[in-house]
Amino acid sequence: MLFLILAAGLRADWIELKDGTRIEGSISVVTPESIIIEMQSTPTIREEKSYPRANVANFQRATEDDLAFAEIANTTIPSTADSTAVFDAQAGKAIRKFIANYPYSKHVAEARKLAAKIDAEQARIEAGEVKIDGEWISAADWQADTGELAGRIQLSKMKEAPDPVAALKIFEVIEKTHNTTSSYPEAVRLAIVQADTLRTQIPKMRTDLDLRQQQQEQGLLLASEDRRILLQQGIDQERATNQAILDAARTSGSKWPPLVADKKALEDLERTADAERTRLSTMDTASMEGGIAAAREADAQIAAGELEQARESLAKSEKLWTQYIGLTATKEALKKAEAAAPAATPGQPGQEAKTTP
Repeated sequence: MLFLILAAGLRADWIELKDGTRIEGSISVVTPESIIIEMQSTPTIREEKSYPRANVANFQRATEDDLAFAEIANTTIPSTADSTAVFDAQAGKAIRKFIANYPYSKHVAEARKLAAKIDAEQARIEAGEVKIDGEWISAADWQADTGELAGRIQLSKMKEAPDPVAALKIFEVIEKTHNTTSSYPEAVRLAIVQADTLRTQIPKMRTDLDLRQQQQEQGLLLASEDRRILLQQGIDQERATNQAILDAARTSGSKWPPLVADKKALEDLERTADAERTRLSTMDTASMEGGIAAAREADAQIAAGELEQARESLAKSEKLWTQYIGLTATKEALKKAEAAAPAATPGQPGQEAKTTP
């Protein structure tokens, strides 16, 4: 899991015309006669436009440190962390690089605050704590219940995944190593939703791919010989890159390769999403969750000394979901409570009634 950088909209270059119009982009040239600014006219096309100085009321051109700080200003620390690797992510490195490169920048104080937050979180992780959905778990609690908590961590990562394929890849981990935790039934339901989302995205991607290929073919036909060679090289390079990504995914053993512009790969993903949804839909997550609830009820009853009721709740939990990892701890707690019950003072909670012969 990496830091999230939300730098969009932070670019500091702008021109304000005398009619009040504001144009944002990247100012490339400023002369007494005109200002040239490069703008993002569409998501994939940038264009330069020149404005006479007589029409410009005001403008701002970002300094080098402004631009560098824009890349890190909205860095957020993940709400779930179980490894210091997250603090070595690219965003964390970028913050420290900014401080080193621009020690006298007006933004350096804010950058140091971001770095201090990272250092504080890293220290807690190094001390053995973990963070799940913003909640810190002590090292002792983590060691005592690693199996259950590890499932919660993976579920949180699955929820924060940037796209359906990434979420489904995390589900593979949950299903392989955390399929007896309380997180599993929720993860199954989320995987179904993500498979549905992926299934709706793929047809549009295939249509866009077909249109793009048609445009490429038309471009090759209309281009000059030199230009045609360059275009073909670009197309071949993209295909080689996509194939390398798919080969790496296949080698990893995952059934969920990244979404790439490849018709066969998209068709394979479509079939996989359909099959996975069908398989997961047959799972009785309601019974699993019923078993979890019954086990937790048994825990509460044991704490209250209601041992007979706890036995009934435990039996119900085992019937609903035998594999639930929490059952082991509940059984042990009940066993200890039963062993301690005869020694309890008469009338206290947990004292089993005795009949005098």
